Amino acid sequence: SNEIANLEGSVKRGAEEIESLSAALGKTESDAKVLGEEIAALQQDVAKFDADLKASKDQRAKDHEAFVAEQRDHSESIDALDRAINVLQKQNYDRTALLQLQESAQLPANAQQMLSAFIGMMGDEDPLAYQNPEANAYEFQSGGVVEMLKRLRTEFVSKKGEIEKEEMNSQHAHDMLAQDLASSLETAQEDISTKSMERSTKQ
Repeated sequence: SNEIANLEGSVKRGAEEIESLSAALGKTESDAKVLGEEIAALQQDVAKFDADLKASKDQRAKDHEAFVAEQRDHSESIDALDRAINVLQKQNYDRTALLQLQESAQLPANAQQMLSAFIGMMGDEDPLAYQNPEANAYEFQSGGVVEMLKRLRTEFVSKKGEIEKEEMNSQHAHDMLAQDLASSLETAQEDISTKSMERSTKQ
């Protein structure tokens, strides 16, 4: 009967060990399943971070291209205004130079209109051929046009400064976002690697 009692005790202990191992196995399988779900979620994060980073870079490239074109337009307008001011400040107005400037695509529309009106006032005659009163009238008129062109030039210089500041701020914001996304991407990839190794021990 002692033998039977010992045998019953062994069977009971064996059953308890089987139950314990089954529970451990169940937990391991459960842990592996949870890790699998976490890895899948992280992979989705990686795809999103990667897509967001690419979209941000593409948009920044487009914005920078637009800035370069606008900056070039402003610079060309400023140069054209400088040339127009220089021509008008000379006592002997170069009508041909004025006409060329007036037709310049780089010269702002309102500046073209100012020069057109001034050239129209000049007519086909050389202003220096007029008597003093007429010559003084041209000088007075050109002085007014020069002042308007100078004000216009100041506006363009100011606008050029504004878009350059905007571009600098936009570039900085993009750099910060790209850095943040790249960091999140790296962290997610590291987490996937760690959890994948952990999962492999539970399968």
